[in-house]
Amino acid sequence: MSGRSGIEARWIDWDDGGDEIVGIRRRVLRDELGWTEDWVRHDKDPEGIHLCAFDNGEIMAAISAYVYEPGAPELAAMGLADTDGPTVQIGKRVELPAYRGRLISAEAGTSMLRQICESLVPSRFFLAVPAWVQQLIDRYARRNFVYHAEVGASDKALAIMKVEGKEELEEFYLKHRDLTRDYSARGDGIPVPSLVRFLVDGGREGLLAIERLAAEIRRPEMLSPRTEMSRLIARNEVVLTEQRSRLASAPFPPPPASLLDIGTGSGEYLAAVAGTRPLAGYHLRGVEPVAPLLSRARSSLPDCDVREGTAYATGEPGASHDVVTANFMFAHLRSPDLLLLETRRVLRPGGLLYVVDVDDRGFSGPEAITRLIHRRGRAYTGDRLIMNDLPKRAEEFGFRLVRRFSTALRSAAGPEPRSGHDELLIGERDVWNILFSGCSQADMEELLQEARDVCSSKQYEISMVLETHVYRLTPSRRSG
Repeated sequence: MSGRSGIEARWIDWDDGGDEIVGIRRRVLRDELGWTEDWVRHDKDPEGIHLCAFDNGEIMAAISAYVYEPGAPELAAMGLADTDGPTVQIGKRVELPAYRGRLISAEAGTSMLRQICESLVPSRFFLAVPAWVQQLIDRYARRNFVYHAEVGASDKALAIMKVEGKEELEEFYLKHRDLTRDYSARGDGIPVPSLVRFLVDGGREGLLAIERLAAEIRRPEMLSPRTEMSRLIARNEVVLTEQRSRLASAPFPPPPASLLDIGTGSGEYLAAVAGTRPLAGYHLRGVEPVAPLLSRARSSLPDCDVREGTAYATGEPGASHDVVTANFMFAHLRSPDLLLLETRRVLRPGGLLYVVDVDDRGFSGPEAITRLIHRRGRAYTGDRLIMNDLPKRAEEFGFRLVRRFSTALRSAAGPEPRSGHDELLIGERDVWNILFSGCSQADMEELLQEARDVCSSKQYEISMVLETHVYRLTPSRRSG
């Protein structure tokens, strides 16, 4: 993946690039800084996760991460208490002098930390830096690491810094997610390939926190079933109006074909589209992780097999479906790459992935709602800006974008949606249903009330964007 000035980032297996990584560490840590050879290597290097930046094929920066399972003796030696999940050490970040000041290693490291948060879900991060290098301690303090302890003899003492605790880790993740967006917005960022893809291709999928991530989307506090059910039903009616022409324009295979709907929700939407011309005669299956929604979906879809399952682990056999649909699913997830991985597994060669989701980048409206959306984005498990990144993420998993539609949803008087070219006029209630379905509002009540008061006092136009993407799985990239 190319970046500015011919620089590219790559995940590196130690067997393939360990000597090069040791070489650049030695040039920086020993030869330039005068540190001892002990700093050049790490006992866990062979099993570490290594990200390197290359300029015209030559390594010019590197950073490494090391995963410790609960109870690892190395953690106790540093005074780190046991946790219920993995601990990740970040270290050995080096960069050749000629490249400093261009934020190359900082950008790569930021993406590494974001992707580790999204795919490994650590219970703690830590790093060990020389206790006498206050500049390093201050640098990592600005990245939310806090001082924990000093260990070792005075001439080799290490300052242990950590990020630990649910709120602290969430803020750490959001900070690095925001920073990666800032780098990307500059237009000359250095794309970092998918860590999920790298680990799976290297036979290290056991590091992926699929169960921990699945627990996030099963949490009962995410939904108030009665309120959320009515909101979902109302939202689905609007989306169905918008989707009729999109479905007709997609290159679905002719029936009979097999379709898997991931995140079926209450089931009314899938029941409605099942009778449309593109999907009539399809064999439909669905998966849904939230028990109240699963029960409702089974009632709504008596002729469809709807099972308990998550976006990360559907329970479906490999290469068993011609089409996978994911409606309002990607924006709910911490790890979109794991959904892409699972979709690649269950699709047949040449199969279609059909995605519908909101893109909050297209929102416009009163400042009170803008603040509310920003607050929700900080408290939300998923990422409602994912549709902008999805094409390049999907490409890494062998998906080629073959159709892309964008519809502006605009508030307007009247209870019934009215369609225009790439636009849908909807009522204010429907705007709220689409903006805020699928997430808890308990911690946003004050902002919600402020937004309602503003909107009720004056007629505002509110606009948002609904995106539809259709991807085809390249046959040669399905396995893995």
